[in-house]
Amino acid sequence: MKRYALIKPAVLAGSALFAGFALAGEPAPKAAITPAPSSDLEVSFGVGYTSEDVWRGINRGDDLFDASIGVSGSGSLGGLGDLDLSAGLHLLTRSNGTRSATAGAQELRINMEASKSLGCFDLAVGVTNYSGFGDWSGGEDLLEPYVALSTKLAGLNVGIGVYDDHNDVSGSDDPYIEITASRSVDLGGLGLSVEGVVGTWNEFDDTHYGLSICRPIAASDSITVTPHVSAIFGDTSSGDDEFTAGVNLGFGF
Repeated sequence: MKRYALIKPAVLAGSALFAGFALAGEPAPKAAITPAPSSDLEVSFGVGYTSEDVWRGINRGDDLFDASIGVSGSGSLGGLGDLDLSAGLHLLTRSNGTRSATAGAQELRINMEASKSLGCFDLAVGVTNYSGFGDWSGGEDLLEPYVALSTKLAGLNVGIGVYDDHNDVSGSDDPYIEITASRSVDLGGLGLSVEGVVGTWNEFDDTHYGLSICRPIAASDSITVTPHVSAIFGDTSSGDDEFTAGVNLGFGF
């Protein structure tokens, strides 16, 4: 599999410095379109540890520590109707890296996303900016727009996302494509969340498969502790199967 040079833009983000999230009122006649007031604004914080940093089938080092902060809400935008909006920051650091580009590097992801229900499907459009510091050897920030569809199928939450790979993260101009399927499982009174993933670079030339299991534990109304394990197979950057374990602590308001 072609190696990942730096840290390419992605989905989901959040970490230690998020400033604001506000939506303006209904547009006046012939005025510039502005979002309607937000409703049900939610703020979440999280910290976590994972034994290895395996991202899109690429092992980037050991002892991943991460922290995140995100906000989400809803509003309406002109003819688009009701939208779910979210934004977040995500800070990642690792004790060492498997390659010079990631050894001791810190990474900051900034993400913004808008999603809308389209009958049986949910459509999400967003962008993630990746930047690095510390021992990061990659230079300029990387920007990745993406689009994703999700639905429920045969009791599963199924999704597919296409992530613009124009920054040459994989050594190709082709996008990264990821398919996921997840569901909650009650195993002897133990509530588990199980997710499978198929990810591919280079028009399915380099494809990996993964399975993750986590156990969310509500410590209080606003605090959740989530141990997790995962396994990645197929075309990984190391050529070996990857196994990780860790725990996340989440706070929601």
